[in-house]
Amino acid sequence: MSENELLLDIEVFPDYGQIEVSDVVGRDMPESYGQTVGADFTDHTVDVFTMSVDQAVNNDQNVRVRVYRGGDTTEMGALVFGRPIEFTNPPRLGVYQPLTDEPEDGGGSVPIERTGPVHIQIFVNPPTEAEEVNVLIRYDL
Repeated sequence: MSENELLLDIEVFPDYGQIEVSDVVGRDMPESYGQTVGADFTDHTVDVFTMSVDQAVNNDQNVRVRVYRGGDTTEMGALVFGRPIEFTNPPRLGVYQPLTDEPEDGGGSVPIERTGPVHIQIFVNPPTEAEEVNVLIRYDL
């Protein structure tokens, strides 16, 4: 991952066995809009399936989430999402516990270079019951 720039490295409690990656302003509830193996999504929000709440509590462990900018996908994990997310103004990518009001209430956020569609790839490790989530912001796609 040498050509990627690390923008955020945090731990997030996996409420409902998932974490949320979204446009901070346009955030919405994925419910059943779209689904891939490992994630539900809308145009603005991705809910990534992770370890269960029970596993997190029993192991006293949160999900480690890293956000990168770049194009190197080696050693990132299993790809569960790879498509554009629509960003509104001001463009910020937030990482949340589901149902929290602000990224800072259980996550964090990073600025995005532009509004509109930005290609985002999300990887998990291990592929099921993920303990790590890597988010790659791809301005090259």
